[in-house]
Amino acid sequence: MIFQYVMTKKSRYIYDVFLFCLGWTCLFIILCSELAAQQPLANVEKIIDGDTIQVRYETESIRVRLWGIDTPEYHQAFSRVAKRFTSNLVRDESVRLDLKDWDKYGRMVAIVTMTDGRSLNEELLKSGLAWVHVYYCKEAICNKWYGYENRARAERIGLWRDSSPVPPWVWKHKKKKR
Repeated sequence: MIFQYVMTKKSRYIYDVFLFCLGWTCLFIILCSELAAQQPLANVEKIIDGDTIQVRYETESIRVRLWGIDTPEYHQAFSRVAKRFTSNLVRDESVRLDLKDWDKYGRMVAIVTMTDGRSLNEELLKSGLAWVHVYYCKEAICNKWYGYENRARAERIGLWRDSSPVPPWVWKHKKKKR
């Protein structure tokens, strides 16, 4: 004999209420996860150098290092140009931060997206004012970024006007040896 459950009016009501609550709970979870996935806006307070900015996020002031790229260091050629370029794009603007990591100096390492949808990281590469960082840029997007760097090299834009620009990580290493 097969057991057959016959729903009473009361058990059907409980079942309907359970499904209703379950549906709303699932919808609530989905909406919350989508909101959490959206990067919050931060206001740029200060430009430290070409690849480092300071932002105000909620009540905190945070230094943000641009992920995956490296601009010339302070005493290198084009360092001021890179800083000015970054300043012209994002100073006193709102940006979205796609957190990648925190570095040993306590800086957030992130992809910075401007309100018009452009990535500051990419704009520096396209303008020939940054290198793709060979040690840290290991994700799929880096292949696209190498394309931007190579195009700037080929067109001799920005720092690629120099016959042999020295990447900042090489420049710092040589400086330490002195």
